[in-house]
Amino acid sequence: MTVKEIITNIFVLMGGLGVFLFGLKVLGDSLERTASGKLRNLFEKIGGKKIRGIAVGAGTTAVIQSSSATTVMVVGFVNAGLMTLSQATPIIMGANIGTTMTALIMAMPIIEFISALGCVAMFVMMLSKNESVKKIATIVVSLALIFVGLEVMSDAMSPFRSVLSKFFSATSNPFLLLLVGLAATAIIQSSSAATGILIAMCGGVSAVMTIKAAIFVILGINIGTCITALLAALGTNSNGRRAALIHLFFNITGALLFFVLMIIPPIGNFFVKALENISTVKLQIAVFHIIFNVLTTIILYPAMGVMVTLATKLIREKETEVSQNPYRLTYLNELILSSPAIAVAQAKKEIIGMSEIARKNLDIAMDAIVNARLDNKEQFDFNEERLNYLNRKITEYLVRISSLDLSFRDEKMIGSFYHVVSDLERIGDYSENIIEYTEKLVRHGWEFSDDAKGELNDMYDKIKRLNEDVHTVFDNEDLTLMSEIDQIEESVDLCKQQLSKTHIARLTEGVCTPDSGALFLSLVSNMERIADHMTNVSNSVKDYAKTPIKVAAVIKQDS
Repeated sequence: MTVKEIITNIFVLMGGLGVFLFGLKVLGDSLERTASGKLRNLFEKIGGKKIRGIAVGAGTTAVIQSSSATTVMVVGFVNAGLMTLSQATPIIMGANIGTTMTALIMAMPIIEFISALGCVAMFVMMLSKNESVKKIATIVVSLALIFVGLEVMSDAMSPFRSVLSKFFSATSNPFLLLLVGLAATAIIQSSSAATGILIAMCGGVSAVMTIKAAIFVILGINIGTCITALLAALGTNSNGRRAALIHLFFNITGALLFFVLMIIPPIGNFFVKALENISTVKLQIAVFHIIFNVLTTIILYPAMGVMVTLATKLIREKETEVSQNPYRLTYLNELILSSPAIAVAQAKKEIIGMSEIARKNLDIAMDAIVNARLDNKEQFDFNEERLNYLNRKITEYLVRISSLDLSFRDEKMIGSFYHVVSDLERIGDYSENIIEYTEKLVRHGWEFSDDAKGELNDMYDKIKRLNEDVHTVFDNEDLTLMSEIDQIEESVDLCKQQLSKTHIARLTEGVCTPDSGALFLSLVSNMERIADHMTNVSNSVKDYAKTPIKVAAVIKQDS
């Protein structure tokens, strides 16, 4: 074979790898967009049950087609304090099981069928106007790209098969084969891609290695996949690094256990002979991949607590981490962005947290103005700074999430979230106005009459009921409360008009001073504007909510 032929085949091999990786990425993104709602629900229902955690990890990885992405996402949850190490460990285990589905798909002998189906799906995708049909067609096309990429890689390797076959025949050292798998995965940063290359090498007329050699390469691939999570954990807190370490513990322990078993002749030969009954080396690799990860999970299941304890002892809590920065996002961080569907859900939680701070500040402001006192001014200022911080940081993350590959519904949600954050920030600003009015009252020794105070409390009771309904609509996407919200908002508008009239009457009678009267009218106007912004929040849900939910759980407000 000439140098030109060697270079040509290397370029073709690279092209095949590119097509394969692109197909894998599109498949994962398409499945995630299609199952975005279910994926979010899975993570919401983890709780503390280990079996459920394993199922969630396997299911998520099967959807996004990457155990590394699932693990990185889990590290992000642990880093944010949204998940304990005990909850994260079974998900990490399940992720290893979920990634075996990718290898099984790639090993199936359906290249001709899926290629033809992919061609048909491409035409359907271009011509159809139905979004659901387009989603299914995209999934089929991406599957076809995976198989075409594998076939191209397999063909490009044909001239090198004899050389590779001699190399792997001569390389009888299991440890060296394990290092080959580890290094390949560490470089590519994808165990699915490394397994795909291995399957491509073992495709065609003759495989370049026996299943016995391939087993040790697979063990190395399972260790190499930890590199992505370890790199992602470098910028996290102690718990984030512990989660990545647990992932490493699990994969290394499983790989070493099988490594030892496979080099013991009776056990190793039994495994190899059993696998050789399967028709092709490609399928043998996929089946072993499943057996390895499922058995490792079963064996190490009782040791979850031990791994958590060991990781906690090895990575100590830093003193700087003990007192957490109050000016920080609770639900969003860099690692969460690895899954667009989850990032959207986390953004919503962050906004709900922001709304709680805005509500608390409004409570403080109204208590201050009615009673003409500034006892909680320091707490108010602290909350106001947090609101400004959250407004800026959440908006930054929304911009980044918008650039991800989102489903149509998630795009609508993120678009509406920009307006919600702005409305919450405006509520905070109007609350700040009310505090400034209080400062003016206190400074000049002014005070509202008892009638005025009663009217303000009545109006604020309506606003609090409105806020409760708005929270329910936004959190649960419950549109059944929209008519009630509109009625309350209208009653607040009428209340403003009535309060203005009665207060002017008091001014005429000399019950209130002109200075406090002008301030009262400004206050009532601010309260009406706050109700408008609250209503805007509930109206934003109309952009993406599906059908009204019959029963909605009302969010309990803090006192």
